[in-house]
Amino acid sequence: MLPDNFYFSSYDDIAEFFRDGRPYFNENYITKMVNSSLFFNRLPQETWPLNSTTEQVGFRFGRGWYDESQPWKTINTDCGGDSCDNDFEVVKMAGTDSYSWNLLRREMITDWFCVENLLYKLFPAEQVMQIEETNMKISQHVHEEFARANFLGAAGQHWMPMTNEAGEYCGQFDNDAWLVEQHTGLNESGYNLTYLRVKCDPANLADIALLGLDVLDDILINLQNEDDAYRLDVTEAVGQPLLDIIIPDARTERKLFFQNRNAEGYYGNSNAGFTPELKDLKLGVRRIIGNYMFSYDIDAPKFNVDDTFNATLEPFNADDPTTWPRLVRVPRWVRVAAGQGCKYDPNLDYLNADFAVSYPFIEKAMTKWMMPSATGYGEVKMPAQNYSGAWEYFNVRHPDANPFGKLARFQAQHRAAMQIRDPKLMHPILHRLEKRRTATGTSCGLNAYYAPSTPPDCYVCEGTEPV
Repeated sequence: MLPDNFYFSSYDDIAEFFRDGRPYFNENYITKMVNSSLFFNRLPQETWPLNSTTEQVGFRFGRGWYDESQPWKTINTDCGGDSCDNDFEVVKMAGTDSYSWNLLRREMITDWFCVENLLYKLFPAEQVMQIEETNMKISQHVHEEFARANFLGAAGQHWMPMTNEAGEYCGQFDNDAWLVEQHTGLNESGYNLTYLRVKCDPANLADIALLGLDVLDDILINLQNEDDAYRLDVTEAVGQPLLDIIIPDARTERKLFFQNRNAEGYYGNSNAGFTPELKDLKLGVRRIIGNYMFSYDIDAPKFNVDDTFNATLEPFNADDPTTWPRLVRVPRWVRVAAGQGCKYDPNLDYLNADFAVSYPFIEKAMTKWMMPSATGYGEVKMPAQNYSGAWEYFNVRHPDANPFGKLARFQAQHRAAMQIRDPKLMHPILHRLEKRRTATGTSCGLNAYYAPSTPPDCYVCEGTEPV
């Protein structure tokens, strides 16, 4: 924390402060990211091998099994050699599939800001810390979004519960019920969570069900077919196996709690509250209900129906994804004009979105590969390069653009890759969101089409007042 009487007296003081303070601030970034992250500190992490290509190839081994219909053999004591004979049943070797994962990059810079302006601030420390805090949040959410998009997009199962005419959920609708498309621009890659394509007639989108414990039970059964899907670290901490379910908000959890309480079934009320064993965990655990432990994704993707796009589609064909309707993402933050430049405010529409995705989080399904910090090799040396999102201060003087060094900006670079080790363990669930604020009443209708707003240009809105 900077002292209250902290001031700058020259440009060089400002540059020296930002450069010398990098180790402190960058370490603070990582500390905060670890403490408040769903993905950053919970995914296994490897270091990308240098002097190699930017694409790596791995192998997945399919599950081996045996023929349950084969009988056991008797031992014939009348024949002296029978108990010593071997009559082996051949078990097929597990199949192998190859797959690849790529190293991706993303660079970001801030707008230029006036360094000289800090010389005339009564409280420059507040502005400095606000800049650093913003940079930290951006780096955290870049990592989170990268991992989240890969988890949802590359999953081997995409579930979507549907209700019948009586409003009842009667089993899983489809394990391939929606998809996340990838960016297709020049030199672009990665999953695009701006839209989801849904295998459902547009007229039936309102029949997508809320997340329920019965849906989670079905997912758990599928996971148990693949592997022991319980989180071992939580098992050791609380003394019981729990499946970690990432949900979008507290209202989803409340709906599950009331379903559990009103059902008066196996779970009962005893397991529905907070437990003393969880008070020291730092993984965002909020509540235990039966076999499940719930935590929040505060930046969870939420969606509304893209009515304008869906009106242009050909008749729905379940076998043709180009005819599937689309859901459009509702941003959590929106850019608005400020007294100078632009700022981001919480988007109220995000609170009332219609759809979201929840998923059981299985750490061993993915591995994050990160670039090491590098300074060059052999005789060629350069300043240390940090590829994890650390922000560097930049105000090189230029005779034309920046002759006195009065302007500066921050810049960061990310290089990361996500290895999908076992997509069969990844079971995200697209579901409706509960918008009612009471436990009784009729269901709220779908929102009208949400048109993503075009962010204003900061130079255009500079000097204007917020609308």
